[in-house]
Formats: sequence, C-alpha cells, structure tokens
Amino acid sequence: MTSSGFWIGIESMSAELLAGAATHPRPVFCGRLTRDRTLRAGVAETGAQAEWHDIALDTAIGQGYLLDLMRQRAPIEKIVMAISPASIPDVSTTSLDATLAETRGAVESLIMVTRCAEAVMEPNASGGMTVVCPGEGSMTSVGRGVMGFVEKFVAAESERWRSRGLSLALTSAVSLEQ
Repeated sequence: MTSSGFWIGIESMSAELLAGAATHPRPVFCGRLTRDRTLRAGVAETGAQAEWHDIALDTAIGQGYLLDLMRQRAPIEKIVMAISPASIPDVSTTSLDATLAETRGAVESLIMVTRCAEAVMEPNASGGMTVVCPGEGSMTSVGRGVMGFVEKFVAAESERWRSRGLSLALTSAVSLEQ
C-alpha cells in the first residue's frame, strides 16, 4: 500500500510548495481552505488527485477530525506542518484576547499535530515530520516569542523522535522549497 503524505496548515504554505507536494502519490492537504481559494486551483493545475480537508486546528473538533483522518490514511510517510508566528498580532495593535487566541492556537496546534503524527507513524519506518516556519522578518514581539518556543519544542522533541526511529525537523519555507 502506498504511504500518505500530509500537508497541514496549507493556508501558510506557498503555492510552489503545494504544487511540489502534489507530486506525492497520496497527498492530503489540511487547513483553513476558506481563507484562500486559489490554493486548490494551483494544485489542480498539476493534475494531482489530492484530498482536501477544511480543518480548524484551533478547535477540538478540528483536532479530532485530523487525528481520525491520519489514522484512516495510514501508513503515513511524511507530514509537513506550516505555522505562521508572523500572523500573531501584538497587544499594541490588537486586543489582548485576539493576541492570546492566535498564540494559543499556534502552540496548541503544534503540540497536537506532533502527538498525532507520533501516534500514527510506525517506529523505525523512516517516517518524519517537518515543521515549516517563515523567517522572523515581519514578526511582532509576541510572534518572535512563539517562534522561540517552536524552535525549542522541535529541538527537544526531535531527540525523543529519533529514539523511536522517526525524524522531526524545523525548516524555513525557503529551504523546504529548494
């Protein structure tokens, strides 16, 4: 059976990355599809038979849906998750509630997806997950703080993943596309 590949957080991915992902034999694209309708059109042009799932990872329903989807599409070869700390507003430009909601959503999504991925990937089967983050260029101070958390979390978790024969890595969108 052909392994699935998951691309999560597609609303934060470039069209080029998604077009490249569409070359995978069983690509599954997950994210807030309603935020950018051009994503689907760009991949459709490649002729890929991709699956599309509108998933809000900042909700319990979305998190449950993703875990169930991953279990159903096993075996899973790779997971690519894009998070965008650059979209986290600073308290100086928006309400505290909005800043906390975006921050909480990014952190919870990262933790939840890594746990889901680890649960459904076969140990020692050379599977892996890559977390894609943009450069810090236009990030607010809160966004830079979240990025620091992401870096530390992935570094700490990657050691544990390696002990299970899996890989977990952090990269910038630029280096993944090359």
